[in-house]
Amino acid sequence: MSVDPYAFMSPAAASPDVALRTPMERRHLAAGASIEERDGWRVGVYPENDGDGPWIADVSHVGKLDLRGAAAELDELTGGLGTGEARLDGATWLLRLTPTHGYALCPFPRLAGLRASLGPAAIDVTCGLAGVTLGGSRWREVMNRSSGLDVRASRFPANRCMAGSVMRVPTLMLHDGEAVSMFVGWEYGEYFWDAILDAGATLGIAARTPAAVRSPEAVA
Repeated sequence: MSVDPYAFMSPAAASPDVALRTPMERRHLAAGASIEERDGWRVGVYPENDGDGPWIADVSHVGKLDLRGAAAELDELTGGLGTGEARLDGATWLLRLTPTHGYALCPFPRLAGLRASLGPAAIDVTCGLAGVTLGGSRWREVMNRSSGLDVRASRFPANRCMAGSVMRVPTLMLHDGEAVSMFVGWEYGEYFWDAILDAGATLGIAARTPAAVRSPEAVA
């Protein structure tokens, strides 16, 4: 039987008495957000904002699995996704970056079960990657101020993923059709949050309460 050598690092294995924190918590408190515990995580909760300008949410608490294996194995794990494609499967997003590398993103309570079902090719990197979702009608303008990546609708449409540099930080990106979620090294989380807010400041960017994973189940 294969044993994941990194299992002890999984936040899903943490004691129920331990409250998990995202790297942006200090920024949420400084902005006047309240902190509430949801699914074992301390999450920044902001007043409702119904504006159509750009918005940002901390999604570091989303469950994240790094998928690596032979091309045939990734075909099976991702349901045959092509390179750069992403698909919502129930409440789980499956991403295929390369023939041998992909990711699975899911609501945190589903992480342990999903990881077990995917087998040893799936490594839990939930606390290795901080996450930010950027949405609103002008999110592409914010991105154009943050990176040289081509995020035009014709080049980065819905249900696509890619890896590149945003604010000079290696970044995994998912376009879910309404917003773009970006995942960076945990140690860059606070910096990345500040940098995206700065990029959107003159466009009226506002922080929002996260919706876990942007899926019909999570948003409902």
